[in-house]
Amino acid sequence: MRFCTNHPYTLDYDVSELVDDKIIKIVVNIGFRIQPKTELYFEKIINDLIENEELNLHLKNNGSTKYNPTIDFKFIIMEKYLSVENEFALKEGLILKSYFFLKRFGQKDEDAFGLDRNDVAIEHIPLVYEPVKVLSLKKRV
Repeated sequence: MRFCTNHPYTLDYDVSELVDDKIIKIVVNIGFRIQPKTELYFEKIINDLIENEELNLHLKNNGSTKYNPTIDFKFIIMEKYLSVENEFALKEGLILKSYFFLKRFGQKDEDAFGLDRNDVAIEHIPLVYEPVKVLSLKKRV
């Protein structure tokens, strides 16, 4: 089920279980007038699922120690970069290199999602758009 997020003050979520008590999918619908605070929303959703006994993981609402009262989360942001294993025509290479150059000046994903930097791990994924077809590598005799 997909909720309409055309309304500026929409803030709701939908949970679906993909694999029993192993993988859950959470879709948070945030209207364009609401500042995203993904980490706070995620913590509230997990606490609600535990309280309603919908999530049967070995988690407790009170965290692991008295000094850490909340559950620890780690958010992984997958960031693509242009791999050296590509072989472009001049036009394609220029467009893709320009895109990745301009991307450096844009808003970071952790800021856009409202995440604390210490709870974020960035996974770098190579983008292979046009792999090299022919390698002219020969063994020296």
